[in-house]
Amino acid sequence: MLMIIPAVVLSTALLLALVLNLVLKPASSSRITTACLIISVLGGIFFYGAGYMELSGDLILTVVRTPVFVLRMYLGVNELSAIDGSAVVSTPLGIFCFWLVHLFAFYSVTSAAMTTIGAEALRSLRILLSRRGDLTLIYGINSNSIALGKECVSAGGTSVVYVVEAASSSTISDLNYAGMSVITGAPAVGSDRKALRKLHVATRKLTVYALDDAEDKNLYYALGLKKALEAMHVPAEQTRITLPGAEDIITSMLQVSEDQYGFGYVNVFDRSTLTARALIRMCPPWESIHFASDGRAKENYECVIVGFGAHGQAVLRHLVMNGQFAGSTFKAAVFSPNFSSESGYVEADSPGLLQNYDIQSFEADARSSEFYNYITSRITKLKLIAICTGDEEMNREISDNLMLFLQRRNAESISVVRCGDQGVRYQERIGSPILSSNIYTLAFMSAEESDRNAILLNATYDSSDRSNWEKWVACDSFGKMSSRASADFIPAFIRASGSRKEDVLAGNWTLSDEMLQNLGETEHMRWNAFHYAMGYSPMSSEEFEANAATWARCRAEGIPCSIKIAKNSSARTHACLIPWEDLDDLSARENAVTNRGVDYKQMDINNVLTLPAILKACEKKDPPA
Repeated sequence: MLMIIPAVVLSTALLLALVLNLVLKPASSSRITTACLIISVLGGIFFYGAGYMELSGDLILTVVRTPVFVLRMYLGVNELSAIDGSAVVSTPLGIFCFWLVHLFAFYSVTSAAMTTIGAEALRSLRILLSRRGDLTLIYGINSNSIALGKECVSAGGTSVVYVVEAASSSTISDLNYAGMSVITGAPAVGSDRKALRKLHVATRKLTVYALDDAEDKNLYYALGLKKALEAMHVPAEQTRITLPGAEDIITSMLQVSEDQYGFGYVNVFDRSTLTARALIRMCPPWESIHFASDGRAKENYECVIVGFGAHGQAVLRHLVMNGQFAGSTFKAAVFSPNFSSESGYVEADSPGLLQNYDIQSFEADARSSEFYNYITSRITKLKLIAICTGDEEMNREISDNLMLFLQRRNAESISVVRCGDQGVRYQERIGSPILSSNIYTLAFMSAEESDRNAILLNATYDSSDRSNWEKWVACDSFGKMSSRASADFIPAFIRASGSRKEDVLAGNWTLSDEMLQNLGETEHMRWNAFHYAMGYSPMSSEEFEANAATWARCRAEGIPCSIKIAKNSSARTHACLIPWEDLDDLSARENAVTNRGVDYKQMDINNVLTLPAILKACEKKDPPA
């Protein structure tokens, strides 16, 4: 009869271990196992130590034998006979507790074994299942890449596999339980062909995100993977890769071309640029501006930028590009104690940005009296304050103090936005929910999603019979950036026209001639701001005349001429970088040479008129092919 009790208890322990390990995540199961281990050790020492000491009366022997008895508990062996008759097991309660301690010991061993065996089995199963459907490879495991992987799994249609040199067993288990796979080791990171063949990459659409914390490693991985895919004769058109870096430099190294094998599409992103775009999406300048019935702004747009590192500079560029409206002027103030040592690149590469817009700089900290004196002096005019110090704790400190300051002055309509490597955080007022926009999402990482409008807009400039996607792939970096900037501004036209997106989609977007003229002027102001931000400057009359003479000579001699009279891409000059009212004269000057009937004002208006078609195409949610 006595043996029935341990049989029942141990059977229950085994069943319990099985159930818990199946239903709990590894982290939870590990905590329970640890708790059971501690309880069983302490309980075993108590029962065997006290019981054996009482019966033997030999302290030294008790000290030696007790650890042996306790260790044997984890092998499923009990030593009840050695302490039978002692006070600790003389009552039903004592017996129950004795077996309960053994239950915990047995469970801790069983659970640990099952966790190890189960994790390996699940890992193998996940890798097996990852051979089906489209494949998403993610290089690097960190909070950003994990969040993106989970979103890919939720979106469906693809198997997600992480590639990393090493990862903890708990991390691998967590990812496996979340529906993703992990392959580790130097061969995997080095794109060993054997590992790639196991994933059947040659016959599947392959999407790659290289998101390791060390940016250089992402490029090395991409280059190694490109070489392996070429050796395996994987069609370039079924591959895509996204990684951080400089688009102008990295794209040419990885993109397929007539001269080299490469990925079908290379999406290179800059963290600060994505953060700036996230800021514009969360707090668009046009939403803080009131417009008249003719589409002209009724007020100016003013902002403050705190910090002028990579994020501060990107934010300034995007606020200038998106803060242009007919009837309005743009004003910005930059506060950074290191402005003179941080601004060199902007001043040298984009001088027109600082020369053509009202941008003041202050060599002062955002915690200084100079900063708060400025805020106080412009408190009725300011629309937004972007905090971009590069230090999350500093951003939070400045934001908290500033929001309290604004609340006490009834100025919470001023948006205070924190910008960092992860994206942006915005709280409309103290006590309201904190809104965040993480850039490590498909909305920013996937070209099909982040650039959907830009891809459709770019297609309107390309009259070839290629698909929209093929046109986008063939577009150079500057063209992509231009299309993105134009597409991001689409909601501004809807707002300025006094309409809603639903009205435009329903075909109820009728614009008067006056409205079209004002929206066209707004588009021209936006276009100017983009080009100044990209380092362009106005073309001189001498250069324009020289270009016109060259063009006319080529036409007279009947020889091909690739020169554009009003644009010099290599020198980054453009004749259209002039006020709206001067465009008619420029059109006339060019037409006097070419007789082509160019109308630069109408070009800006046409960009506005394409908006309904772009929105309708985007609403279909089909791939922008």
